[in-house]
Amino acid sequence: MLHLFRMSGRPTPALIAAAGLLALLLAMGIGRFAFTALLPQMRDEGFLDIGSGGLLAAMNYLGYLVGALWTAFSRQANGPRRLLGGLLASVATTLAMGFEPGFAGWCGLRLVSGVASAVVYVYATGIVLRSLADAGAAGWSALHYMGVGSGIVVSALVAQSMADGGGALLGWRWLGALAGIAALGVAAVLVPLGRRGVAPTASTASAQAPLPPMGWLAAAYGLAGFGYIVNATFLPLLLRSQSGTAGAALGGWLAVGLAALPATAFWVRLSFRWGVYQALISATLVQALGVALPVLVDGVPAAMAGAVMLGGTFMGIAGLAQWLARVPDAQATARRIGFITACYGVGQIAGPLLVAAQGRDAGFTMPVLAAACALLLSAVLLEVSRRRERLA
Repeated sequence: MLHLFRMSGRPTPALIAAAGLLALLLAMGIGRFAFTALLPQMRDEGFLDIGSGGLLAAMNYLGYLVGALWTAFSRQANGPRRLLGGLLASVATTLAMGFEPGFAGWCGLRLVSGVASAVVYVYATGIVLRSLADAGAAGWSALHYMGVGSGIVVSALVAQSMADGGGALLGWRWLGALAGIAALGVAAVLVPLGRRGVAPTASTASAQAPLPPMGWLAAAYGLAGFGYIVNATFLPLLLRSQSGTAGAALGGWLAVGLAALPATAFWVRLSFRWGVYQALISATLVQALGVALPVLVDGVPAAMAGAVMLGGTFMGIAGLAQWLARVPDAQATARRIGFITACYGVGQIAGPLLVAAQGRDAGFTMPVLAAACALLLSAVLLEVSRRRERLA
């Protein structure tokens, strides 16, 4: 069995992709989204209400925005060191949430956690994809992208076990311990690979060609950030607030994670057949329906269908949009992806703030429907972007 993990002193593609999976599980699935699973119990135990939960989520997404911009516009040579720092920060902030730092302390922790999740996501993905390409095994990247869904599944299961027999803060400590184990494995594999690196190349003549416009793409991607984040942050609370779906709160979040596992590979494969824009528009429309379903149709079946549609699209949308931003020059690509990621980040921040601004007892119907409308508008702008690029 050892030949599956080591070959000629170097990690095999299977081990590289598995380390990438753990990185995304740690930084995104747990460091970023575990808060969603634990928010209902934290509210029940008196730590938070809906308004303060929305502010905490906004702080986390603000940190993600800052981290994404920092990684996009900084020197790539420092990637391995920053990856290690991001892993340590993600573990530390997850562990620290298992104590009672007060609301201001929680805000600081969620901000740092957001920065760490972006740093780990960007640098781990870069190292994994480059290493797999060098090994002629790009197909293993599908395993890497399953990390986000895997982390959501883990957080849902841990939150359910804590709801059955332990407090929410203890749940954070368990998640922190899991994050620490994952960080050790990721660092052992990816940091040495990143240090070997690939020497940067000078910009070629093709990089001097006019870049395709992406203003409409950036606007559409920003709306997509707003469109998914309300449900991605508050779905368990939303289901708990409705009498017919209260018992399916964590089950719905588990469905999101399970649906996210194959999502990126599915939408990328579909884009080979339909084209990237058509696949992206389709995923956006499916997500709009999934976001709205829990408030438009009563009952557990509609709630679970909406959860599957949400989980089955949000990573696919991210991957396809970032693919459209690519150009031959690596530095220009990093900046273009950084720009659309910033737009996405602004949308993510706006969603929880809208929920928080409503007050404690306003419910989720208006923010959820606003999010679904934003996704419909995003699909329209994607079609505009496709036609503008054809003209260009």
